[in-house]
Formats: sequence, C-alpha cells, structure tokens
Amino acid sequence: MGQPTYPLQMPTTPNFVRSEWTIRRAVATTQSPFTFGTQSAKYTGSQWLASVSLPPMKREQAVEWQSFFMQVNGGFGTFLMGDPDALSVRGTISNTIAVNGSHAVGAYDITIDGADTSESQLFKKGDYVQFNSGATSKLHMIIADVASDGSGNATLTIEPSLSAVLADDATITYSSPKAVMRMTSNDLTWSANHISLYGVSFSCEEVL
Repeated sequence: MGQPTYPLQMPTTPNFVRSEWTIRRAVATTQSPFTFGTQSAKYTGSQWLASVSLPPMKREQAVEWQSFFMQVNGGFGTFLMGDPDALSVRGTISNTIAVNGSHAVGAYDITIDGADTSESQLFKKGDYVQFNSGATSKLHMIIADVASDGSGNATLTIEPSLSAVLADDATITYSSPKAVMRMTSNDLTWSANHISLYGVSFSCEEVL
C-alpha cells in the first residue's frame, strides 16, 4: 500500500459528540502608553481550528480511527474535515453550481451561476461552502441569505475572505463541505476501559 495519498478521508462513523470550532484572525493592535488609545490593523490571515471528541465505542469501530491516526502521521499528513453540525445547508439549493468569474485574494463577495431560477433562498446565513476539492479545498461560511437573480446567478458573501485566487468555474460543494486540516500534535492518543470501550479526542487546524 505504501505512503497514503493526502488529504485523507476521515472515518464517517460514529459522528462526534462534541466539537469546538474556532476562527483565528491575523489582527495587530497597538496601545499608546500615554493615552491608552488603540489602533488595530486586520490582515488577510485567517485559519479554522477544531477540537472534537467521539462517543465511547467498541474496538470494531475504534480500529477505523486508530488506522486513520496511523496514516495521518501526527502533524505530517493532512485530511478533509468540516463542521459536523453543519453537514447540510439550511437553504433550498439542490443543484450543481460553480464560481462565475475569477476572484482575487481578499474577496468577500463570490459570484456563482448554475442555480435553479425558481429557488428564492439558495443559502441562509451560517451555511458553509467548500471551494475547489482535494488538497486545494477551502471552507467558508456564508454570512448573509442568498437569493437567485432569476437567471441562475447569485452572490455569496463569505467569511473568511479568500486566501487564494479563486478561478472561474471552480467547484462549489455545499453538502458536507470541508477544509484541509492537520493535527496540532504529533501525539495522537486513544484510551480504553475495562469493558473495551474506547475514547478518542483530537485537535486540528486548517492547512494554509
């Protein structure tokens, strides 16, 4: 089998019983020692972080996660992961859509085409989308409700802003959208009790 191909796909069962998601921002703040007035500057850097726990499980399920840990090789390998509580959108979008036109680094408003013209509320605020696939996957949250213009076109207002150029016709995934992540520690641990119930928790961060 040899070296695994990254990013890996995580096991799909069981689902996490606890998840904590963080968006880290690059913001610099200085404060005057004389007036205590402050100045802040926001940069384009942003990063998703997550800490998750799985439910107690028997060895038959635990071995899938143990094998995943073995292949990810601590912080070396990468894998695809999304918010486990937002695997589907709250909007009515149901067909294949794509990016319409090229978008530069730092863009917040992303134009799309291919939407169903009869759908009035394609996405709702808080829905996630994934741009591109595989090693170039990027995860973003939609922060305003999105409607079609009647011709299948729409604009997604996203956070964080783009960290890489987004090409025309780039793929958009809204069912189980994911980011490319890596473990924050090289030490990956599992535990088991006297009746062979396993416990698994880990933390990871987005690859940029």
